[in-house]
Amino acid sequence: MTQLRERSQIILWTLLFFFIASMTVGGLVGGANIMSLIVGGKNLQLHMGKVGKKNITRSQFEFELRNQIALMRRQNRAIDSRSQQNASNAAWNNIIERVLKDQKIEELGLEVSTDEIYDFLFITPPPAFQNDLMSAGFFANDENNFDLESYQAAVQNGALPEVLDPQLLNWENYLRTWLADRKLRNLLNSLGSVSDEMVKTDYIHKNLNCTIDYIYVNLNDVPDSLIQIEDDVLLDKYHETKKDNYSTKETRTAEYIIWEFPPQLTEEDSANASTIQDSLMQTALEFLDESDYSSFNEALSKFNFVVKDTIDIHESFESNSGIPFQMGVFRSAVRFAFDNPIGSISDPLNAENGLVIFHILDGNKAGIKPFEEVKENLRRTLMRDHKKEYIKDLLVALDISTDWKSIADGNSLIQFNSNESQTISGSFPKIGKSNELMGTLRAMNSGQTSHVIETYNAATIVRMIDKDEFDEEKYLENYETIRSSLLSAENNQGYSQWLNNAKEMIETEDYRSEIY
Repeated sequence: MTQLRERSQIILWTLLFFFIASMTVGGLVGGANIMSLIVGGKNLQLHMGKVGKKNITRSQFEFELRNQIALMRRQNRAIDSRSQQNASNAAWNNIIERVLKDQKIEELGLEVSTDEIYDFLFITPPPAFQNDLMSAGFFANDENNFDLESYQAAVQNGALPEVLDPQLLNWENYLRTWLADRKLRNLLNSLGSVSDEMVKTDYIHKNLNCTIDYIYVNLNDVPDSLIQIEDDVLLDKYHETKKDNYSTKETRTAEYIIWEFPPQLTEEDSANASTIQDSLMQTALEFLDESDYSSFNEALSKFNFVVKDTIDIHESFESNSGIPFQMGVFRSAVRFAFDNPIGSISDPLNAENGLVIFHILDGNKAGIKPFEEVKENLRRTLMRDHKKEYIKDLLVALDISTDWKSIADGNSLIQFNSNESQTISGSFPKIGKSNELMGTLRAMNSGQTSHVIETYNAATIVRMIDKDEFDEEKYLENYETIRSSLLSAENNQGYSQWLNNAKEMIETEDYRSEIY
């Protein structure tokens, strides 16, 4: 008992400590829960998400979001709810890329020194930098062009006006990132390599012609009735993929009424538009007063209004959060649905096509769709794969030593094409092309017959009638041109391939849908 009392005192003091700490830290960070943070929770008051182990602050995200919206305005794009959502997505993507690039720059030691920045500004001052200096009243010649010599002389003599210090500081901060990014891009783009085998393969695929006969079955010609997929196969596939393909989001079921804006309202008719919108708002507010006094349904009856629709709203940005697309990206409706209890009635909310009042009917937890609900969708998904196996098995069973035209004439699914000519990498009528087909054609000699080959939309067996001989002299004549082209393509892809792969690999947490 003594031990129990002693331990209970420790527990009580521990809980008191965390309570006080939670209150203290909560005041410092806008209501953050210290216990939530200790066990790895997220602080929506401070953070917009995580990229790897780095917390992304709300101020960091909102700064980038303002930059994206400003860019849209400079491009004379309308700033509606959908473009704001696009700007939000672009801002989040830019932040992810910035974290990845900063980490790689540090890893490779590509940070930029102050000397590098000033050497760059001295030798090759960017046009925007030149315009900034001339706008401040310095280094413009008689033709109002930038006077590079006088600028460089002022730099060498330490005679740059002090009034330019703020601009120089801004450019220093900007170039520290820009030059480091350029180093990283140039380095990764210089790592491409091209082997002699790659050059030779490219030459063969694009320059050697071949003539072939082929029998084939097109996937789209196979009727569904020929394919039987047992329920146990569907069930196995369901259990294998249900987490990725058939999970359901947490939703709020809500009904709504809408007072739609007349379509003829335009910016030129702003006075009339304002009058009509004020009138609609007054009607909506009167309806809302009656709903608060009685109920949503009684207000519908009294005003003779009807519910426009009942929808399931989810927090994520996919499929417009379950809200009709005509309303625009309606995040205020999403936040109302998730931030209020069942039965709540919203204030009139401004959608792109009218004023809307929502009534929350129910909440639905995240889960997995039941098998019976997705069974037929699964069957359609598996149908293509089973048809591929069916047509390959059909061709494998043929006696290909007999006349191919006779085979095709005896089976409505099997088709026959004769004397078709293309390059090795060309697309053949009805069967297209594939890597497997290219590799097979490259390896075949005249008179040889292939195994069953799969293309995107067909399965085929090919007989090589004739193929160009490899011309060593012509190949060597084209070697440098082909190699340069391949190397250029490799070098242009190095940086972007690294960045795309890095974005796929890094773990991110995006809290935007819980905040906006």
